[in-house]
Amino acid sequence: MSPPAAIDTPSTLAPNEPGLTEAEAQVQVMKFPMPPKFDDPYKERAYLKGRLAAAFRIFGKYGFDEGVAGHITLRDPVNPHTFWVNPFGTAFSLIKASDLILVDEKGVVIDGGENRLLNTAAYMIHHAVHEARPDVNCAAHSHTIYGRAYCALGKKLDTITQDACAFHNVSGFWCFSHTYTAVVFWVVEDTHTQTNVPTVFFR
Repeated sequence: MSPPAAIDTPSTLAPNEPGLTEAEAQVQVMKFPMPPKFDDPYKERAYLKGRLAAAFRIFGKYGFDEGVAGHITLRDPVNPHTFWVNPFGTAFSLIKASDLILVDEKGVVIDGGENRLLNTAAYMIHHAVHEARPDVNCAAHSHTIYGRAYCALGKKLDTITQDACAFHNVSGFWCFSHTYTAVVFWVVEDTHTQTNVPTVFFR
């Protein structure tokens, strides 16, 4: 006697999606999950701050938190001329949404948690990027043990892997020792940041 699977009519329903046919399921497979849409910018702000805090936790988990100079900024949906950033000195792996600080276009902390220390270099670099690229809502700058070790070699990435090919002939992708002589504290270096930072970092 044949096993039941050989004689039963195959189901046209997607097994993990009740009420969804197989054809409908195939259409859904090609759709990428998208962030929710908000009518209220304050609700969007609360949601995005939670996501930003989660991003810091993920960076911390995977070692993108070497030293204290890293930062991720998020354009504020209520006032797009300001952005949220981590307070200086707070470990990535411990950051909560309530810890984040809001910085205006002049580098003044106008809202946020108890620790309102701002990394000046974070403001100078990210303000330049957010101002030059209104389509950019988030920018990340972090350090790893491996990245710092590679920078000590003072050379570009060799395009020997698929990941490295994304940076082939990108003029801005140099070890910072080639392009910067110190921590960024002056607006004069913003032009370099705006024109040379590759788009792939901030999408």
